[in-house]
Amino acid sequence: MSLPRRGCLLTATACAALLLVGAIFIVWRVLTWDPHGPDVRDPRACPGSNVSLAEVAGHFGVTIPADAKDLRFSSDLHPLFGEYSLRLSFQTTASGLHAFLATAGLPRTDTADGSDGEVPAAVEGPSCGFGSVSFSHPRYYGESPTSTGRFERQVAVDESDKARPRVVLSALDP
Repeated sequence: MSLPRRGCLLTATACAALLLVGAIFIVWRVLTWDPHGPDVRDPRACPGSNVSLAEVAGHFGVTIPADAKDLRFSSDLHPLFGEYSLRLSFQTTASGLHAFLATAGLPRTDTADGSDGEVPAAVEGPSCGFGSVSFSHPRYYGESPTSTGRFERQVAVDESDKARPRVVLSALDP
């Protein structure tokens, strides 16, 4: 009769050891967890960006003009909830701006005659690489949320330099 007891003791010891190893692994993962994940190795990315520009731009339906200059971005993919966010800034040509807005399907949200309409809060671009962007007369474009309800996008455009307008886009999952 001692064999069954010995077998139960061995099984209980093995289960306890397995649970202890599992608990140690979970504690180690929690203590070493990086909420931002690895940095993107793109010189245009702000520190802490953890998603490539191609992936996050594709998620938000954004096509960056081929003539874009001074491009900087900050991207994030939340490791637990899978929510994306993007802050993007670049300069382009007038035709590049038109193509960018048309391809993204971003409607104007301020009034064309300059009268006071409901103007959204200023879009903040990534602060790394080019400093703060000061807009003298921003024009706003955006969807909040999109017609599909999948995400929110907003764009501020400074056309004080008509040849090279500055574009700042902010997009996030709801």
